[in-house]
Amino acid sequence: MAVIFLEGFDKYGAVGSVAANVEANLTAEWTTATNTITTVAGLSSTGSAVLLGSSGTLTKTLASNYSRLIGGLRFSDTLVAQAVLMQFRDGSTAQCSITLETTGVIELRTGGSAGTALATGGSVSANSTHFLEWDITFGSSSSYQVWLDGVSLFSGTGNTRGGTSNNYANAIALVNGAGSCTIDDLYLFDSTGGTNNAVLNTSPRIETQFPTSDASVQFSFGAAILGSAYQSTSSVVAIGAGSFVLRSYTTAVGCVLNSVSIVPSTTNGAAKFKSCAYADSSGVPGSLLATGTEVVGCTSGTTLTSSFSSPPSLSASTKYWIGFINDSAINAQESDTHNFGCGKSNTYASGPPNPAGTMTFNQGSYLIWGNVSSTGVNWYEVDVNPPPGDLSYVSDSTSGHEDLYSFPALTVTPQTIYTVGVKGYIKKSDSGARTVSLVMSSSGSSGTGSNSGVTPATSYGWIDSYFDTDPHTSSAWGQTGLNSATSGVEVAS
Repeated sequence: MAVIFLEGFDKYGAVGSVAANVEANLTAEWTTATNTITTVAGLSSTGSAVLLGSSGTLTKTLASNYSRLIGGLRFSDTLVAQAVLMQFRDGSTAQCSITLETTGVIELRTGGSAGTALATGGSVSANSTHFLEWDITFGSSSSYQVWLDGVSLFSGTGNTRGGTSNNYANAIALVNGAGSCTIDDLYLFDSTGGTNNAVLNTSPRIETQFPTSDASVQFSFGAAILGSAYQSTSSVVAIGAGSFVLRSYTTAVGCVLNSVSIVPSTTNGAAKFKSCAYADSSGVPGSLLATGTEVVGCTSGTTLTSSFSSPPSLSASTKYWIGFINDSAINAQESDTHNFGCGKSNTYASGPPNPAGTMTFNQGSYLIWGNVSSTGVNWYEVDVNPPPGDLSYVSDSTSGHEDLYSFPALTVTPQTIYTVGVKGYIKKSDSGARTVSLVMSSSGSSGTGSNSGVTPATSYGWIDSYFDTDPHTSSAWGQTGLNSATSGVEVAS
């Protein structure tokens, strides 16, 4: 293999999401994510980046022991304190570290961030964006070279295994001091294989795309949502006693609305709730479509769901309003800080009004979503960022079955496509042995990339596979070939 890991930091939720949620999402791909890590605007032209706050740390255990690692990342730093832009580890012990000092100088150090400096070079200013790259062989007297923005900073030989007696690394870490350090567009290669076995020196970027249509599907519908079940803010909003609150969502596909969920931030064993759904009338809630069954009692932080005995069918590309009536004052979680909700006073015993009537807008963005079925497609269930697990998924247990999806075209014309990564958020839910492969299909030719026949864990996590060449041509990817290719997941066994 050559490509070990690609990370564009684009699949962990909205920019500005609350750190605890971002860190929880990161640990489905990384080994640990601690001490205030948030999503911010990308340092290249698309997607997101991660900002490591004071003492923010990301670690990842690699799949093997590597005697040589080649890679790069885009970064921007406040230069308030030393940052470790990349640390190479044997287990939890640092073999060597590339540090950014408060002077803007980049250093390669034996062992950890306080280790002996092997080489020093470059100078960056605070909050400026640069691309750092490296080629390091691990040993007591081994070769290294580090580049900044495609220009060599230093090279030489030295002790690059300062932590253990092993001539390899099997983990990486990003460690920030005080201030903040933003990271984007990380690639990691080894030196084997015929491609992607040397430093790129082109300031590459990673563009992440999500499915937009089905290509060839055999998996079964599991669950899907209308709206977002993700809290990108830690704030809550007060909902008074005898209230009626709604949020609007536009459907991407036709579906059946089975229930509506909300996440209270109050515990009240006697509080009463009923869900409701409304048609849109020129941009405001209109006629009542359905009223849900009554739910009594709520627990802070626990999802509350009210189901419809006669679930309404929703049309594609149409705005609807969903929400709740309640009899007791509560606080509820918000999904964001944009005040997308609306509400008014309502007599609970009378049920939800029909029509909705005059509402007060710019209320809190209540964390409310609909639980839907009968979408008629599979891409919709997996096109969610970040993925919500069992709230939206497809599944299969038949060996050889696969789901392939189409993706948007690249947003720019690339000079070179070095590799294509396919990633799936996957878990095993049955008791038998099961393996999966990530698949790419190009002009009728398919491949499983660098990582096939993987045994999923029993909890959700990211599985990655990398495709350095087009399966149809066995040559480097071209833009036309990639834009028309499809990809997805296969039950390998």
